[in-house]
Amino acid sequence: MKKIIVSLFLLPATVLMSRAQSDDVWQQFKDKFPDEPAVFVNRSEVLNILPDGDSLKVFLDVTEDILHLKEQSDIFSGKRVYGSHFNQVANLKAKTLVWDKNRYKEMVVSDFKKNSDRSAGIFYDDSYYYSFDFPSIASHNRTQLEYRENLKDVRFVPGYVFASYLPQGKSSYTIKTTKDVELSYQVLHDDKKQIQFKKTEKGNNVIYEWSAQYMPALKSEESSPSIRYFVPHVVCYVKSYKTRKGQVNVLSNLDDLYHWYYTFVEKLNKENSPELTAIVEKIKADSKSEIETVRKVFYWVQDNIQYIAFEQGMRGLIPHSGSYVCEKRYGDCKDMANLIVNMLQIAGVKAYHTWIGTRDLPYRYTEVPTPLVDNHMIATYISKDGEYYFLDGTSDHTAFGYPSSMIQGKEALIGIDPTHYVVKEVPVIARDKNIMTDSMTIKLDGSQLTGTGISTLTGYPKVFAGYELDRSEKDDVKRYVTKLVGKGNNKFFLDKYALQGMDERDKPTRVEYDFRLSDYFQKLGDELYINLNLNKDYYNDFINIASRTSPRDVEYKYVKYEVIDLAIPDGYTVEYLPPNAKNDGSLLGCDVTYESLPGKIRCSKKFYVDFVMLEPNQFTAWNDAVKQISETYKESIILKKK
Repeated sequence: MKKIIVSLFLLPATVLMSRAQSDDVWQQFKDKFPDEPAVFVNRSEVLNILPDGDSLKVFLDVTEDILHLKEQSDIFSGKRVYGSHFNQVANLKAKTLVWDKNRYKEMVVSDFKKNSDRSAGIFYDDSYYYSFDFPSIASHNRTQLEYRENLKDVRFVPGYVFASYLPQGKSSYTIKTTKDVELSYQVLHDDKKQIQFKKTEKGNNVIYEWSAQYMPALKSEESSPSIRYFVPHVVCYVKSYKTRKGQVNVLSNLDDLYHWYYTFVEKLNKENSPELTAIVEKIKADSKSEIETVRKVFYWVQDNIQYIAFEQGMRGLIPHSGSYVCEKRYGDCKDMANLIVNMLQIAGVKAYHTWIGTRDLPYRYTEVPTPLVDNHMIATYISKDGEYYFLDGTSDHTAFGYPSSMIQGKEALIGIDPTHYVVKEVPVIARDKNIMTDSMTIKLDGSQLTGTGISTLTGYPKVFAGYELDRSEKDDVKRYVTKLVGKGNNKFFLDKYALQGMDERDKPTRVEYDFRLSDYFQKLGDELYINLNLNKDYYNDFINIASRTSPRDVEYKYVKYEVIDLAIPDGYTVEYLPPNAKNDGSLLGCDVTYESLPGKIRCSKKFYVDFVMLEPNQFTAWNDAVKQISETYKESIILKKK
């Protein structure tokens, strides 16, 4: 390894520093980051993209150097280095530099354990990690790590994220290549201009370097999206390269990405099994229209194919045939997507393989035509009137006509034939299609409220409830129903409940329930004070604009309707009804009305959320809406003895 003269930011293990030098570096970082347990003195990645005959050799050299600022930083002693079929880990080295008697002494790590990285729900996963422990973690000591990743395909260059779990003295990303390689690169979310760029050419060699100094640690913030939505990072990819035979396009535009993807599906479904053909023929015979055939095929796959992820080399990209998946009765997203396409083809209906990214990924095909954009596969049906139906077989509670919630707003790459494709944005489902209703009749019973209610769920509220209710034991179901219909305070008790329509995707889920609520109303002299805002969504949920940096993410837009009928106790009359309130914001709103009816008071409320991603420039509008709605929630009715 080439030795580098030490600056503040990098100390090679072979260099022994004086106590004064060591203390100066430690004190400088301690002053800069006084509350942090440790800091990256240097964190760097060097990506080498080198012509190798008629192809490219690609490898990434990773270096980390952490200086420990507190004794309790031993929580960072354990380390994992991840690899997979497409990025093989090599040359793994790690050590601790222990400050002792005015100099650093090396303690080299020798025990690296290779482990499978199989996750829950993954049938097979070729990813793995090496685990090891740094010895002697203490203040003033340093832990250093270096390794190489050999990338099997240049299309999978991941780019570089400058944020990390620790602050960084220097963070850098370097690409070393030649003039024969044409790169495209973007720096994203660097509004503060923290990242410095330098390009150096020497002969036929080209070096691109992005670097930043004194980057703060990435702080966890509630309901944040993926960090690539908001932290500074570099996205890069190879557009083409030159060989003796001419230019080779890699990802020069979206056509290149699509044509590569299409090779994964073009040879599928050449022969159909008798079982699969018979299933489709029966579905078609029982359907009165093409759209009904599509609906029934979609539901058959949801009901009969178990989702099990399978990631092994190219198998992570290429689906199994429809007949194979039908026989095995399980598959991952691409298997289920291909099965839907295959079944509809057998039925004489055109459907298309579709690549898409979930909302974990912030990129768009029209901006970054690389595999960074997607991590998922679905099927698409285009009706005769031009309406697009995005069919995600993995979302087994989702009704026909709804995309799965995790792909709302994402661009879909729809494969029409070997040369033609369509990019279509999946709609974000309007709030009025995701509805919760809750109708209650309540009365005062001694020191508590008792009541009966009927709650209904449609759209995504029904989908998410379906997952909770479908996968739970009996006691867990009751706990979830309690959470779903619970109100008032932590003294809510669910006496009984009944569920209907849970397994019928095209009908609302209905929950009938009886409940008690203790210590909710107040009696002062001859007066009773009762707040009929039993559910206070987002009450005082203010965002600290000064400290929060990340957007806020929710699963879906929705509307919630509530109607509460309170029986007026014998011997009481209505002394005060709160004024009606209407807060119609662009992000969320709440309308509350009160009526005095014979023998009862009715409180009707409409509450809605009308965003899926709340950006920092919307935080002020959010806080204004929360303030108004929270004031509305504080109002109580007053009943007085006659």
